[in-house]
Amino acid sequence: MMFKLQKLIIVFFVLLFSKNILAGMALPVSPMQRVFSAGVQIKAVKRGFAVNDPRFGATLNSMSLGAASVAGTTAAAVVAGAITAPAWATVAIAAGVGAVVTVGVTLAINGVVDWLFSPDQKDATPITQKKKIQPSGSPSTTGGLIAGGAYWKTNNYMASDAMSTIQSAFADTYNSTYANFTTYSFYLDGCAADSSTTFNCIVKRVSKADGTATNYSNFRASYFASGAPRNCPQGQVSNATSCVAPQTVPDNAPDNLKLSAQQAINNLSPVELAKPLSPEIVAPLADKLWRDAAAQPGYAGLPYLANDPITAQELDVWRQQNPQNWPTVQDFVAPQPATNQPWTLPIAPTSTTQDPSQNPSPNTNPAANNPLQNLGPDPNIGTPNLEATPTAQQILQPLFNLFPDFRSFVMPSHQSVCPKPSFNAFGSTYILESHCNIAEEQRSFCFP
Repeated sequence: MMFKLQKLIIVFFVLLFSKNILAGMALPVSPMQRVFSAGVQIKAVKRGFAVNDPRFGATLNSMSLGAASVAGTTAAAVVAGAITAPAWATVAIAAGVGAVVTVGVTLAINGVVDWLFSPDQKDATPITQKKKIQPSGSPSTTGGLIAGGAYWKTNNYMASDAMSTIQSAFADTYNSTYANFTTYSFYLDGCAADSSTTFNCIVKRVSKADGTATNYSNFRASYFASGAPRNCPQGQVSNATSCVAPQTVPDNAPDNLKLSAQQAINNLSPVELAKPLSPEIVAPLADKLWRDAAAQPGYAGLPYLANDPITAQELDVWRQQNPQNWPTVQDFVAPQPATNQPWTLPIAPTSTTQDPSQNPSPNTNPAANNPLQNLGPDPNIGTPNLEATPTAQQILQPLFNLFPDFRSFVMPSHQSVCPKPSFNAFGSTYILESHCNIAEEQRSFCFP
């Protein structure tokens, strides 16, 4: 008996601590997971559905299963072992976002990198990447070059803005020297101010055989607050001796440049990775996951409307309201950590943790994220008392007491004489009184 009691005590404590351990193992939820939930919630609320509607949770469940399936199968083929774990970027490729995003999409808000997603998610090199030349940063001068005034300098070129000097130096160095290269071509990649007085651009070398692009060199322009050598009209640069028109060079990567997912990710600078992800990327991926989930047999979530997709404008409003929960480019391209798997979407878009043992529950308190209201001190109102249940007699008593005057009503006494009509005929008078005799005989029955 004592042995059994000891076993019960051990089992009790094991269950108790197991529950605490599971509660402590709630998985972190990535910003990407949160923003997808936000997209569905925005649509649900606009269409009149409550977030505690079971169909809302079922929608997120189906989208989670779809993302996990894509991450575990097709995405692996796209990555081809180049990335250690699936990233949302490769999930977007594998999910066929390129069939929706048919033009170049800037990867980050205020970013310089465009990604062109291939419609064929099985393409081994599905991403075409282009970088736009960014306008010159601060400080900058206005108008043309003024002798003795502020200027930017790159190699032997000087101008009122950084980009004029960089473009001229690049054109002079590469377009004239390497224009006839049969193996490689060169282009000026993204440019950005990397300090208050320096501006840097990357030069890429592109293989003409397979389109592979690699970093080759860079151009840096430096800012000087004074000392410009001469006056030059706006739009011209100064070399060592005179003002000249700046060289014309292509400022983007070739349109046919294709990179693998890993190459495109590797080409992103730390500055670009830290920028907030563009809603133009998030919206079509969230909408594609929802549309694919709704097309699966047995789908029990919210109805998907093709004429009312999740839009970048809607998500951008949510981003402005929840900037701390919005993903960066790094969140989009980095491998999904093991602690963020499975790819479960949280019911609350601002939630930071998710219990891996639980699917999104439709029995969620919709006011869970609302601040508690202080209703003041306890007024010490006692527990209400219930009255005794009335009897049948008490229930019917009001009916019995209706119109009390009628309870004592009696017919008043009445005296009358039986009418005896008469008529004359054949010289005699006849009186009709037999009915009176009959009525008198029956008096006792009619009036007891």
